[in-house]
Amino acid sequence: MSINSNQDTQGLAQHFTDVASDYHIDPIFQSPSSPYSQWIRKLTYDVLDLKRDHILVDAGCGTGIDCIWLLNKMNKEINVIGNDISPGMIRIFDDEIKKENSTDFIKTFCLNAVSFSQQKQIPAYHRLLLKYFVHLMSHNERLLAFKGFYQQLNSVDNKLVIMGRSSNPIFPLDRRTQEIYKSMTPSFDTYVKELETCGFINIHYDTYQYTFDDNITLDNWIDIIQKRLWSVFSRDKMNDEQLADCISYLNDLYKNQKFQLKDEIIVLYCTADKQLHSDSLLTLNSLANE
Repeated sequence: MSINSNQDTQGLAQHFTDVASDYHIDPIFQSPSSPYSQWIRKLTYDVLDLKRDHILVDAGCGTGIDCIWLLNKMNKEINVIGNDISPGMIRIFDDEIKKENSTDFIKTFCLNAVSFSQQKQIPAYHRLLLKYFVHLMSHNERLLAFKGFYQQLNSVDNKLVIMGRSSNPIFPLDRRTQEIYKSMTPSFDTYVKELETCGFINIHYDTYQYTFDDNITLDNWIDIIQKRLWSVFSRDKMNDEQLADCISYLNDLYKNQKFQLKDEIIVLYCTADKQLHSDSLLTLNSLANE
């Protein structure tokens, strides 16, 4: 990776470390008992199609809330490997693992996605979950990571899942913040092409929409913005004045109309046909030797 890429990586790691505590307890998007979290977890669990003795990798695991939930959902009959770029996220995750007495079932790493994808000491894994962070990587970084993940996935039973959001923002934001969001978020068709380049097949994606109930207020949404919980609100993207302008815009917009928060999640899933790749290499080698 380039020097600029390393600087970007360090900035992202620091941003998510700065917001780790708030991110972990955020009542709208993280509370285990909220209908929204239950909806997200059902999507995740259903698409992963986990089986007993599977090894699940959650790259971009954050504070590990989903890892622990999936482990318990599977009655601790799987093993989980969590990786996140942020030391602050991993520290919280490690503490939660100890509280849950799950140190025998969950291992954590704190690396960027490219480096993590090339860790040879990790056993071949059956399921790979990439949540919400893929858009933060450059095209070249994604290609390197996807190639690494392809090599590390189990040769017989494997599935890669990406969960993210559309490049067209559905959230209520001012125009400038929407433009930042668009500039940061590739289309899923881009991911499809990159995955195909790296040898993945059977690529599909579906869109799921969620409308929050009236208990989620404008103040809740502004709280998320003020705490800069997402990368789009990070200080390298928005200074304090721009943040204040966004909040002022939202307060004015919803002064005389109802506030309704919606989300839209895209779930992509595919497989790595390792046998097909192996057969192709054998054919190429055979042709080269003739």
